[in-house]
Amino acid sequence: MEVEDLTSVEWRDTGWLERFGGFHNRQMVLDYFAMSPFWDRQSNNQVLSMQTQFNDLRQADSTEEALRKMTGVEFAVVHEQPPVYVIQKQYRRGPSPNDVTPIATYYITGANVYQSPTVYSVIANRLLTSLFHVNSAFQDAQSMMEYFPAKGYGWKTASALSNAQKQGKGGKAASSQGYLKAQETQEFRGWMEKAIDTSAMRVLQKEATSQTAEGGVTASGKGLDKQGSQMSSQSSQQDLSKTKRQRRKQEDVAAHAKKKKKAAK
Repeated sequence: MEVEDLTSVEWRDTGWLERFGGFHNRQMVLDYFAMSPFWDRQSNNQVLSMQTQFNDLRQADSTEEALRKMTGVEFAVVHEQPPVYVIQKQYRRGPSPNDVTPIATYYITGANVYQSPTVYSVIANRLLTSLFHVNSAFQDAQSMMEYFPAKGYGWKTASALSNAQKQGKGGKAASSQGYLKAQETQEFRGWMEKAIDTSAMRVLQKEATSQTAEGGVTASGKGLDKQGSQMSSQSSQQDLSKTKRQRRKQEDVAAHAKKKKKAAK
């Protein structure tokens, strides 16, 4: 049977312990454990408690005897040494004490209830931790070695190790500084591009306004030129008509004077 992994859960109810004054027997330990999220509502303990909640079978010895007559999942206190109590979730096959198969183990220390990790998880965690430290040791040892074509592998000297450490620190610092400089230059480029775009827009706007103004001035100048040419043409026509009239008058006066002379002779 698979059990939900609740090894990271911690549960306690100090109010219950203060109200009852602690654990006086194994049944009170199970009653306290029954309020935790580790309890199985389908267990034989739950079924028996629902059947005997109003009679005298709630005693520890009576409950254990009744559970031995049942088959299925049950909880039992397998170790008690106050303030530590060990509770085992097990599957009962028969009335004998050995006719059980452990499923999971829980323990109460003080007022806190925990799920005990499995042996497999503990060993796997320890192995992973040990392998991590062994790998770190090999990496450190490899960083202290160097290869010579004539001699082969050998250990680096103290000066070479100090230089390598300085270079590593310098490389990290240089990489961080280079990253910061790259960010600064990128931001500066962005600001410069924005400034160039805004100035270009302003120049275009000024050119557009000046072109519109020049267009208006040239249009007005052309209108004035047209008016001036019309006026000049009109004045020239008037002058021509005046000169023609004056010539006609002079010719008339001369002809009249000739006629008078002829008449006098």
